[in-house]
Amino acid sequence: MTAEEFVKNFYLERKNLIETSFDFESDMQRRSYVSAKLEEMNLDREQMEKLRHILSSLLTDSFYTILLGLDGSASIGDAQTNYKIYDDKDNLISDCGEIETEAYEYFHENKYEVENSKADFIATLKYRTTEEGGRKTPAHSGYRPQIRFDFEEMQTSGQQIFIDRNIVFPGDTVNAEIEIISTELFENRLKEGMPFEFREGGTVIGTGKIKHIVNKKLQQNSR
Repeated sequence: MTAEEFVKNFYLERKNLIETSFDFESDMQRRSYVSAKLEEMNLDREQMEKLRHILSSLLTDSFYTILLGLDGSASIGDAQTNYKIYDDKDNLISDCGEIETEAYEYFHENKYEVENSKADFIATLKYRTTEEGGRKTPAHSGYRPQIRFDFEEMQTSGQQIFIDRNIVFPGDTVNAEIEIISTELFENRLKEGMPFEFREGGTVIGTGKIKHIVNKKLQQNSR
């Protein structure tokens, strides 16, 4: 097992914990204890989604800190020390430093989504508040506003698949996989860090910034 595989398993475990904790559709025998207790709280959809976001952030911070602690880059309790980690075949997974690098990529740079996405790019989205002219209601994952880049007057429809979220409220910031309709219009024109607006009609309801380009046909040619 490599350091990357080791970290990826931690990341997938975090995702699984969130999904099973908020699974209210499976029969009671398959549901987790946490899922049953959350349902007993009888929260409305907005409260439940906000709680999901809080717990997801907590698990991200916890798993990330544990991984850094195992790599000697952070404290676990009151101790900070270097560990050598081996798999069940006595292969060295990490001596020092390998886990920290991979943990950052998976837990903060969406490496898993980049490698498994069918979208065109991954972006950080900042929704405007209602008072700023943004939406009056939450947006659900799969929402498809118009996207406009500064260099092009033409807009394109861009579906947003939220990462670790099902619902986003006015004023929220979220990472999302973006799939655009008019890919031919943007071939060789996009780059990481590029800003854009997303709109409903002529109303700007939020802004975004490209984190990772998945569809390499859209990647701006380096000069």
